[in-house]
Amino acid sequence: VDNDVDHDEICVDSDSCPFDSANDADSDATCGDVDSCALDPNNDADGDLLCSNDDSCSFDANNDLDSDLVCGDVDSCPRDAANDVDSDSICGNVDSCPFDAENDGDGDEICERSDSCPDDPEHDADSDFVCGDVDSCPYDEEDDA
Repeated sequence: VDNDVDHDEICVDSDSCPFDSANDADSDATCGDVDSCALDPNNDADGDLLCSNDDSCSFDANNDLDSDLVCGDVDSCPRDAANDVDSDSICGNVDSCPFDAENDGDGDEICERSDSCPDDPEHDADSDFVCGDVDSCPYDEEDDA
């Protein structure tokens, strides 16, 4: 056809993409000859300058910031590579006790893994090596029964 600049067998006067032989292959209404992401119908939806066919996280502009192989747009903890390892619904990067599901359950500011008295908020107040929750005399280091 003489009137077919891109050789797609559609005449220029009928061709919506006269210089694109693929005729907008990704169907995004932008002809491939001027489309920065000719095979990406979302045209780099996350704005990271990577077209979806080359972008492992096409809806995550940070491209898996924490490198946990879970894209940020679906990662419940996008800045925590361990993804809330203690399953307490607090991401490790902001969890004061990232390996403690109870998050210091007794409130003594000592995470459970390090707390020798995990159920004693005063953490053995009388220093007799008997935790207050089981100490018959929690404030008397001499007279425990």
